[in-house]
Amino acid sequence: MKKRLVISFSGGRTSAYMLWWLLNEWYDRKNWEILVVFANTGLEAEGTLFFIDECSQEWDVPITWVEAKCKDEDGKPYSEKGWSVRHRIVTYETASRNGEPFEEMISILGIPSTEAPFCSYQLKKLAIEDFLESIGWKDYYISIGVRFDELSRINPNRDKLKIMYPFAEIFPVIKRQVSEWWGNQTFDLRIHPDEGNCINCWKKDFPRLARNAIRIPESFNWWKKMELQYGHLNPRNTELAPPFNFYRNNKSTVDIFKMAEISQSELKQLTMFDVLDGCAESCEVW
Repeated sequence: MKKRLVISFSGGRTSAYMLWWLLNEWYDRKNWEILVVFANTGLEAEGTLFFIDECSQEWDVPITWVEAKCKDEDGKPYSEKGWSVRHRIVTYETASRNGEPFEEMISILGIPSTEAPFCSYQLKKLAIEDFLESIGWKDYYISIGVRFDELSRINPNRDKLKIMYPFAEIFPVIKRQVSEWWGNQTFDLRIHPDEGNCINCWKKDFPRLARNAIRIPESFNWWKKMELQYGHLNPRNTELAPPFNFYRNNKSTVDIFKMAEISQSELKQLTMFDVLDGCAESCEVW
């Protein structure tokens, strides 16, 4: 009986290179059955969505696009029925681009942050798992695009969870090698370095967010709207009082724009002990 592998495609360069390598250098069709899945939150850069579709077209590989559904057709949370998240299948053309899946989740659970980091789990992991269950996939491995220079991101429970890290263990790759490989390809991910994953993700460091506030201030409109509309919902067991905001230390989008008025060197000094990696690469949950 064939083993089953789910390639969790984030839409980043490392993840895409891993996808190509697995299919062209590693894939044993006699012993493995493979599915490639991308979970769209509705807040990825348009360039990321285009890149995912381009990978599918250029490499002739089917990629299943899923989005989380947290409410039924009547607007009632699935959690009331015993399910937390269901899924829907979309395409490059029909994928959400205005944060619809994300807002639906926030309207139930409140605003995610470092104190309540549930968004990837809800919008990606649970949506993908619901899709796999719907097609009868219950026993499978998950392949994640973590590189050899990102070993701290490896899940300590990976064996139990059947997680594979090809670029960290089978074929060790570092960031420079990813860049060199893409330099030899006929297409590439065409987004600004600060726009990876959800454009203004709360995992990103303050200098990166401040640069976005200067360069694309309109990109914060959705985030500000969520804070104003749902900031009263308590998404966590915390002693903090509302309003609840996205960013570290309960900073709001308004605070990000204040930071944008500070020079990058000063801002780096203020945040030099930031322990997060800035969400510079992919945003995985396994």
